[in-house]
Amino acid sequence: MRLVKTDVIAGLPAPAARAFLRRTRFADFDEEWALSLLSSLGASGPHSTLLGLEDAGYIERAGHSHGSQRWWRTTTLGNALAMASFGKPITRKTADRLVAELIERAKAYNADPTKPCFVQRLRIFGSYLDTAVDPLGDVDVELVLGQRTTDRQEILRYGTASGRSFSTLTDHLLWPGREAVLILKNRSTAINITLEDIDELTDKAKIIYSMDTDETCPPPPPS
Repeated sequence: MRLVKTDVIAGLPAPAARAFLRRTRFADFDEEWALSLLSSLGASGPHSTLLGLEDAGYIERAGHSHGSQRWWRTTTLGNALAMASFGKPITRKTADRLVAELIERAKAYNADPTKPCFVQRLRIFGSYLDTAVDPLGDVDVELVLGQRTTDRQEILRYGTASGRSFSTLTDHLLWPGREAVLILKNRSTAINITLEDIDELTDKAKIIYSMDTDETCPPPPPS
């Protein structure tokens, strides 16, 4: 999904609506907390904005309550908005080229046995699957990574060798996965990669790359 920054969603500027859904998409949230967050994001009428997000299908009642508080959760549409980007649309011809290049980068990445991670699978979802959509907002991709090594010291050495500085040990240890995303995106703002399980978002997806069918890829380590 791609938005224009001047779009208005349930009375909120699109960047603020996206920020709200990014904060709420991982767990159910209570109404009091949501109203406070909406107020901090500039909503002039937080309660009407919350109901507007519900009416538009971005959030729904969670089906449980604690005391007098109502609880909510984001919907599939809300999660898609949370991952939306801002920018110019792209033609389907451009999207097809980007997908083909993405697959080639995945193959090249997996052909390097020195990488601590490997690309297990790439799945496309969203508007790209509808061939009638042209132009498109962007190309939504699910990335499933595996690990060639779980040796902590080896992963730390790999991060150090990259020449990067890391503010925390966690950032240092997570660098291989972050690097994989950066390599696959190749600085393209039109490719939106998520590490989330998209089965939680949609039942429509297409595998465009699988390590299991890539004969050039070194075999993964035993489970």
